[in-house]
Amino acid sequence: MSADDIRKELKERWAGTRAVELCFQIVDFVAKLPADHSRMLTFKTITHITGKKSVDDDLLAAINILASTRIAALDAHAMFVDDDNEEHEIEPSELASAQATGILVHPETGEKVSDYEGKVFPFFVPTERFAAGK
Repeated sequence: MSADDIRKELKERWAGTRAVELCFQIVDFVAKLPADHSRMLTFKTITHITGKKSVDDDLLAAINILASTRIAALDAHAMFVDDDNEEHEIEPSELASAQATGILVHPETGEKVSDYEGKVFPFFVPTERFAAGK
């Protein structure tokens, strides 16, 4: 799926919503990036792309639309930064388990991290469908 295909599908499904314009800005930005520069899109990057000062309901809606199974332009991921400032990508199943139990298991040490919420950062990656058009 190319950026043009994504834009067309967004227009068909989400025309008239405030979030769709933000979706277009994100899609256009990602489409212009070399593939190796678009692997990790943080909320900070996305707010910058869209000219927002902070994450608001419209921006969250846009991200949800792009990450939805219908559009599937972005995949959601999470990064855990431990007390030693080491980064560890967290699998969705690990994050779901942590959210259910309130405890994240450190991916290297196996120790329980009970105050993990402030140490886990979401990011987004263009999917294969999106990247196929580059």
